[in-house]
Amino acid sequence: MASIALTNVTVTKVTSEQVQQTSDLIASEDPLQIVLNYFNGHNYTEKPISITMRSKGDDEALVIGFLYAEGIITSINDVSMIRYCNSSQDTEANENRMIVTLLKSVIVNDKLLARNFIMNSSCGVCGKVLITQLTNAYKPVVETKKIHSTVLTTLSEKLQQNQLLFKYTGGIHACGLFDFEGNLLTLFEDIGRHNALDKVIGNMLLNKKDFSSTIIVMSGRVGYEMMQKSAKAEIPVVFAIGAPTNLAVDIANASKICLIGFAKQNKMNIYSHSNRVLF
Repeated sequence: MASIALTNVTVTKVTSEQVQQTSDLIASEDPLQIVLNYFNGHNYTEKPISITMRSKGDDEALVIGFLYAEGIITSINDVSMIRYCNSSQDTEANENRMIVTLLKSVIVNDKLLARNFIMNSSCGVCGKVLITQLTNAYKPVVETKKIHSTVLTTLSEKLQQNQLLFKYTGGIHACGLFDFEGNLLTLFEDIGRHNALDKVIGNMLLNKKDFSSTIIVMSGRVGYEMMQKSAKAEIPVVFAIGAPTNLAVDIANASKICLIGFAKQNKMNIYSHSNRVLF
């Protein structure tokens, strides 16, 4: 994964002591087109539904997580096959184009496919055409188990220790899923923060695991799109190194998610449902 998501470039480094030409590693960014193959009542239809900029690697998890977050699939059991596919100009599989075939029994909402899902690496919500499409119904997260604050204070450092691509580039986001004891379950890095989260969610779905008693730890801020995906997966605790937006707080309150921001070592702000934390 690291060799795919990194590019070696020549750079002129300038310091107060010298000007030196050297090589440097930077984050790679490549487009991925997602094509849906679904049964429309008469026959199977292929329809491109998204183009997203991402770091190459773990594309299967990314696509499954994206389809789940957007409500196109309800579980991994809706998927018959997922693979890289050819474009009209290519005879070999194109690693920037992936096709997902759904089971014949899966009913696809045409209104969902009418959206413009073209996204860049920084925005998971700019593909939504109408503002009304941002107001989804969020199912409250049922979680009776509480998490101790001493576990929370270790998570930002644990995330950073496992950010291999960020270590070399400084330009990669990460999302890590932890249990309530602070054990790392899975972690993905990507040029887009929403892609990293989609990869985490997709990986869990592919392995048929649920999100009960888990904490999603994010390397950056928490906006609408990150909270929407977390709420859809019913993750009880969202823990971010950066700041939340007002919409993120609104969603956290509506879905009964404990939202934590500005989390560094022994400092944090709890924006919703602080009763989930033991001090």
